Amino acid sequence: MLFKHQHLLNELRRTGCQATAEILSVTTLGSGTNLRALWAPDEDLTSRWLDVRLKLRVVPPNPMDLPFEATVLTRAHTLKLQGGTVPVWYDPANPSRLVVDYEADLQNHQHYQEQANRYRAESELLAHRYDQRPGLAWTPVAGMLLPLQVALGPGRGQIITTGPLGALLGAPAEAAVACVRAHAADVLPQLGTDWFTRHDLRFDQPYGGLPDGAGPEHAAGTAVAAAVALVSLLTGRIVRPESAVTGALSASGELVVAANLQEAAAGAKHGHATRLVAPAANEPDSHQLTAKQRQGLELVFAATLPEAVRATLAKHPVKGYTPPA
Repeated sequence: MLFKHQHLLNELRRTGCQATAEILSVTTLGSGTNLRALWAPDEDLTSRWLDVRLKLRVVPPNPMDLPFEATVLTRAHTLKLQGGTVPVWYDPANPSRLVVDYEADLQNHQHYQEQANRYRAESELLAHRYDQRPGLAWTPVAGMLLPLQVALGPGRGQIITTGPLGALLGAPAEAAVACVRAHAADVLPQLGTDWFTRHDLRFDQPYGGLPDGAGPEHAAGTAVAAAVALVSLLTGRIVRPESAVTGALSASGELVVAANLQEAAAGAKHGHATRLVAPAANEPDSHQLTAKQRQGLELVFAATLPEAVRATLAKHPVKGYTPPA
C-alpha cells in the first residue's frame, strides 16, 4: 500500500488534536482503483481504496488557534470532491504532522448510507400518502405495509401475478376477481356481463421487498385489498390515502377472518396508515389490541365487499377518469 501511516494515526489519536478539514483540492494518484466503481453502491466499502493527494484547510477546535493549510497523501474509500470535508488528527506543536482519519471517514460514510437507506424505506412506507392512483391499495403482510396494484389489458380473462409477492398472490388474486364478479351488480354496475372474459388482469407489488417470514397464510390476507384495488381501478376511485386493507375471502366471495389482526394493525401503524379496514369477523379480536396498539389507528370492520369498498374508496372518480370499455 502507498501510505503506511497507521502508526502516525494511532500516535496522534493519543497525543494530538482532532479537527475537521475542508478539501481545497484533490488529486488522484492512480493506485489502480476503478474510479467509476467508487461511485457505485457497494456494501463492502473496506475492500476498495483510492490513493489521493489532498490540500486541506484545517480549522482547529480551539477558536484561539488560527486555521492552517496542509497537503497530505492518504487513501479514500469514495471519490473526494473539492469543498467536502474529512476528519483529521494533527500535532499542535508541529501542524505539518497531520493525517486523515480514513477509518472515521469510512464510519461516517457508512452511517450516512444507513440513514439514507432508512429514509428511503420510510419514504416507501409513506408512499400511500402521495402515490395514490386508481388500482392501488395498501395491505399489511407479515407486519409490513405493502402496496398492491392492479392493471388491465385486452385478453381472455387471465389473472397474472408479479412482483416480490407475486408467487404468493395467485389464490388471493383469483378469489378477489371471483368476489368482484359476484358483486359486480353492486360495485361495478357499468360493466358489461362479458367484460372479465375480454380482459386480462395483472396483480403486482410495485415496490418494496417481501417481508421476512411471509408465507401463504399472510398472502391470504391480501385478498380483500386485491378486490378493493380492482374495484378502484374499474371505477376510478382511489383508495383513501390514510387507509390500509386486510382480510381473506372465501370461495363464495365472503369476507373471512384475517389471520392476525394484531400483526396487521402493527404493520398498518408502522406504515403510517391511520385507518385499517378488516373483515367484520375480526371485530371480536380487536379487544386483544392494547391501548398503545390502537392509539392513532381507526379500525373499521366490513362484512361484505360492498361495505369494504364504501369504507375504503373515495366517493368520486379522479379527475379525467375514463371508464374501461
